Amino acid sequence: MKKYIFKSLLLMFVANISFAQTTATDFITNDCSGFTHNLFDSLDDGNVIVIAWVMPCSPCATYSLPAYSAVQSFATSHPGRVHFYIADDYANSTCSSLSGWGNNYNMSNSTFFSSSAVNMNGYGVAGMPKVVVLGGLDHHIYFNENDNKINFSDVQIAIDSALNNFVASTTELESTFRLNIFPNPTQEELTINYHLNKNEEVTFEIVDLLGKKVKSFMIFNSSGNNTIDLDISELPSANYVLQFHTSEVTESLKFTISK
Repeated sequence: MKKYIFKSLLLMFVANISFAQTTATDFITNDCSGFTHNLFDSLDDGNVIVIAWVMPCSPCATYSLPAYSAVQSFATSHPGRVHFYIADDYANSTCSSLSGWGNNYNMSNSTFFSSSAVNMNGYGVAGMPKVVVLGGLDHHIYFNENDNKINFSDVQIAIDSALNNFVASTTELESTFRLNIFPNPTQEELTINYHLNKNEEVTFEIVDLLGKKVKSFMIFNSSGNNTIDLDISELPSANYVLQFHTSEVTESLKFTISK
């Protein structure tokens, strides 16, 4: 009996340690559309990632929808910055089944994963669903709840905190940084002006409003003012976000291609 009680207490202790985790678990994997995602890279770029692990089932939709709605509430104020990932809980559902479930419950503006790499084991006790809000250069967990503890207001507050804290951590650097793009809207080419504090590599990424990377490249630039002309003739008409990365700064600007 004493042995049983000891084991039970040990399991509770381990569970509490898991819940106390404050840092996200990284992954590199493909989504159901074949695009590769690196969680930490995305967070370092200033994005906020909300992950919902689902069965999928009807009760999972009931508690996932508030989180999904919270994400969508930032679509206008922070375009391309807040993303909703729907992951199969144990990666044993097909992608077609998972995306069909999401579309059926009006969560089509999501990125779907059926990959064991997107694992909820690092976030404490499993839930149906479990929702986490992740953000910041420190890859912080701003929200981690299961089932009926998931609500619109708390998820929205967590997302807002993640966005604000990222801005606060880069404010001093951004005060000496200038990024401009033109013309906007554009058709075939985008001119990018920016200022660097030192000689370094610069990474440019273009993502659509679902957070999918459609173009990227890296160049080495000298300190001071720089200008490049970027050929985007292969991209279709749509709204996009240009993401600019140096060792000091991450910046995003929205632009439109209209042909």
